[in-house]
Amino acid sequence: MIAGCYGRFIHEEGSFGVKEVLEISNNVDYHTGNIDFPGDVIIYGEVKDRFTVQSGGSIFCSSTLDAHDVSCKGDLVVTGGIIGRKDGVVKVGGKIRTNFIENCYVEAEGPIFVKTSVMNSIVNTKGKLTMGKRGTIIGGKIFAQNGVESAQIGTHNQTRTEINCGVDFSIQQKLFWIKDNQIKLLQKKRKVETMLSMHTDDLEKLTQLKDEISGKIRKLSEVSIILLERLDKNDAAYVAVSDTVHSGVYLEICHTSFVVKNPMTKVRFTLNKKMGKIDFKAL
Repeated sequence: MIAGCYGRFIHEEGSFGVKEVLEISNNVDYHTGNIDFPGDVIIYGEVKDRFTVQSGGSIFCSSTLDAHDVSCKGDLVVTGGIIGRKDGVVKVGGKIRTNFIENCYVEAEGPIFVKTSVMNSIVNTKGKLTMGKRGTIIGGKIFAQNGVESAQIGTHNQTRTEINCGVDFSIQQKLFWIKDNQIKLLQKKRKVETMLSMHTDDLEKLTQLKDEISGKIRKLSEVSIILLERLDKNDAAYVAVSDTVHSGVYLEICHTSFVVKNPMTKVRFTLNKKMGKIDFKAL
């Protein structure tokens, strides 16, 4: 017998089959262990800290998702909220819908909807981040390719909050990786040059090593130039705030930045590409 789909093998009296959906009636904890399932996963309890959930489909959680390592190829829907305890990682191939996000790293290929708050988190989306009617973004960094809609951004005490729009976060991450590796290679090259200046016995070997390092740096530079051309995806992205954006909030659309110096209410920020600046007007 060959199964016609991926899923969980079910053996009942007189019959057997494959169920494409994994339902967990309680918490994901020491009783269940980590979850790795090729289809959709429905969790009626909580996902406890330090437990991983991986799905080849979508994940539906009716309580709190204590995210340590969560990934799915489809959508992520969490009735409660997502808590990361500063080292939680959530990666989603579709869209995300949840009540709140706290202390977490989140990335989604699709749009993200958060009803109440995003706090001290790094949130990446190739769609738009949309908050609920009273939703607020406090602390952390947002990378939203198509823009952000929120009731409030920042706080009275100027908690560092960054909003980045218009760019592809996956390309941005590759550029960060290239920059870090270029710095490491340059440091290594300086050490080799210092050794060469000391007239050591390994001049030929050190010269060869220096040339290899220079070649790697050159290749990384070539790749970064190609990626930079693909980085800006949507210069029509915007940031709309229906209530208040507080002073100290940093906004960026396609690498054009704007720092909010005084609280502003009911305002929409857009990129003025011709002037190379961020414009704002009342909603």
